[in-house]
This record gives sequence, structure tokens and C-alpha cells, in this order.
Amino acid sequence: MFKRSTFTSLLRVALAGALCNAAPALAALSFDLSVATKYALASHGDNPPPDEVRQYKVVVGEHYLSVSSASESTIYDLTTRRRYQIDLATRRYVDYSLFDEAGFRVQELKNRSVLNRALSVAKIDVPAFDPVFDEHELSVASAARKLSESTEAGATVLAVDGHPLARIPAGGTGIGAGDAAKFERMMRYRFGGHPLVLARLASEKRVPAGFVMHHKQVGHSQTRTYTVSAFRQSAPASYDLKPYKPRAEAADELDQLLDRAQANAAPPTAATRQAFENDIAQAFADRRPFDGMLAIAEWSFVSGEPMKMLTPEQKAVFTADPRMQGFAAAMRTKTRADVEAAVARLQDMRKHTTRRQHILALYEANYRAKLGDIRGAMPLYASALRANPALAGAYKDMGDALFKSYDMPRAWRSWDAGRRMAPGLGTFKAVNQYEQVLLREHPEFF
Repeated sequence: MFKRSTFTSLLRVALAGALCNAAPALAALSFDLSVATKYALASHGDNPPPDEVRQYKVVVGEHYLSVSSASESTIYDLTTRRRYQIDLATRRYVDYSLFDEAGFRVQELKNRSVLNRALSVAKIDVPAFDPVFDEHELSVASAARKLSESTEAGATVLAVDGHPLARIPAGGTGIGAGDAAKFERMMRYRFGGHPLVLARLASEKRVPAGFVMHHKQVGHSQTRTYTVSAFRQSAPASYDLKPYKPRAEAADELDQLLDRAQANAAPPTAATRQAFENDIAQAFADRRPFDGMLAIAEWSFVSGEPMKMLTPEQKAVFTADPRMQGFAAAMRTKTRADVEAAVARLQDMRKHTTRRQHILALYEANYRAKLGDIRGAMPLYASALRANPALAGAYKDMGDALFKSYDMPRAWRSWDAGRRMAPGLGTFKAVNQYEQVLLREHPEFF
């Protein structure tokens, strides 16, 4: 139910009240979950979505979570930090990283804050995002907040900075601390929830029979009623992907490339290395230094190794070729005007090589991304990867571009593919470091 593209907020609950049953020793739960959503028009709003009721089957295992509807199932592997999105009709799945969940929410919360500040400075009278409800939707805190409680008709009402977010009646089923932590994580991943509300939920060590969450977005507010039934304190020891297969051919070309990379990504073989070395040597022997230099660059992108040093003979051929001088000039950019000129120069240079135009397309894609033209860059990345699906460096750069456009699932799929091909590629260091930041600053997701 949590969808990035629609900012849908289905948030989490803090539960208070008497525990009805003793907590089991092992962390394992399964239950049915009904989520009824009523929408109401907010100021500046227009035509809110129709009210709806959705049904889910939830499994909270010791090392995994799963949430399934009639059409799809999502499995969160907490050990490998992977997420499997299963289409139950086709029995196909897509493998994602759990890092894209936390990465998106952290970046989206920052983005909304920047937009709010910009609207405030510009004094534009349009609806803005509410920071508390943003945190409630995204399950990420941006500032210190105060959680307060009150009692209403026997139920506990939880508010953050004065905003009522949850109403939890007494009762329910008592669970252990491990189960409570997993239940809270399931809610965070699938439905959202303010961190303070979720922390209170885990501390109560119970699953309520029902509870209500209040949400507000630009244009409308939502009241979500969660009802738990068929509750059991047991679950399979592990999930089973054997009945399903990886997605074969997606409609979107970029997804096709990423699906193929998911299935085939691997480090280069000794035969691939030898083929590149032969090609490079032959290019210089034929006095085609431009092709030779592009081959050297391509091998670096494939293997993750530093670009090979030229021999004195190759360097002599290199420096005498006017095309190489133009290429070197395209690689030296300081200003935006330099980058724009380099794009035009690279386009012209494609006329001078028939063997490695895709490497020039990769350089151009990176420059377009640097200029903010992500839409123009993506077809170039795709063309480079069609020509050579083993270009680990292209997956890194394309992932960066996807990250900038807030397409976190495909950004991490691209980075993961490249790291499987060339884990030693230096440019992946920034991705590895960012994941460590997410683990350190947002351990609640992992």
C-alpha cells in the first residue's frame, strides 16, 4: 500500500493496553489485515480518491516479512536486505534492494522540506507539505518531535506535536519483543508510520485487534482503519521463491536491461580480458589510436581496473592523431558551457569510429546527466548497455542518474548489477559509503 509515486501514507501504530496472551519465545506471526480508507477533501483539494477496502495476508517471520494481496506479494528478507515483488498472476518476481526503501524516504523528506522553504520564501499561496504528516507517511524523522497521549472512549490517542495520528483501543494479542519489533518493521515498510508512533507500538508488545490511523496529504486527508483477524503466533521458518521465476521481459526497455543484468551479471572472464588486450593492440598496430583508447576505457568500465598505461609507441601514435586531441579536449570541462560543448563534440566524434560508438554515448550520457538532462541521458545509457551489457561503469553512472530522478528501486538495481560485475570499480565507493550511512542513521529499516 505504501507507494512512492503517489506519496500514499498508511501509517503505523502505537499500541497501549492490556496484553491478552503470553508472548511466545520465537518471533513468528501470521494474520489477515483489512485496511479501510476513507478520504476527505482538504483545503486546495479537488476530487479525492474513492473510499476503498483492501485485504492482506501478513507473515512476520523470524528473518523475513511478507505482505500479500490478491494480485501481488512482497517479501522482505531482513538477512540479505532484499525485497521480492511477486506478480501472483504471472508467477514472476523482481528482486530489489531494501536500501532503496530507506534511500527514497530520506531523500523525499529532504525534497519536501526544500520545496516548503522555497514556497515560504517566494510567499506563494499554494498548499505545502506538512512536516509531521510527511514523517508519518515516510517513517523518517526530520526534527525532534513530542509524542503525547490522551484517552478517548477507552482508546489511546497518540499525537505528534499536537497532530493526532493514531487511535488504538485496548486489548489485542500479547507478543514478545522480537515479534513486536518485526511487526513494527512490517508496518514501516508496507504502510508507513511516524517513528515515534512506531516506537510506541513496539514497546507495547501487542497486536491490537483494530486501530485507526490519520493521514493528511496535499489535497485530501485519510482515515485508515486496520482490522486484524485470523491471528496466529506461528509462521513458516522461511519463505519459498521456488514456485516463481524472475521476470522475463518487462515492457519498459530499461527494466528489460536491468532484468537481464539481474540474471547474467558476473565478473569478466580471462577470455574477455584477452579479447580486449588483442583488440587494443590491433587498434594501435593499425594506427587507429582513437579506437584503441576507447577500448582501453571500455575495459576499465568492464573490469573495474584503472585505465591501462600506454607504451611509448602507442603514446606516439596517440599524440599524433588529431581526433585524440579533440577527445582529450572533450574530457576537460570546468564550466557548464564546457560541458555543453563536450556533448556536441562527442556527438561529432561518433562519425570517426564504427566499433565503440557506445563508449562515446556513455560519456555523452554522463555529461547530459551533469547538465540535469536525465531524460536525454537515459536513452544513451540504454544504447551503451545494449551494445555491451557487461559495462559495470555504465550501470554505476545510470544508477546515479536514476537516483537524481528519485527512481530509487531502479537506481539500486543498476548499482547492484554493476557491483556484481566489477565490485572493485572505484566509483562504487560512494554507493557503498551511502549504504553505510543509511545503516548507521536508519537502523530501524534494517
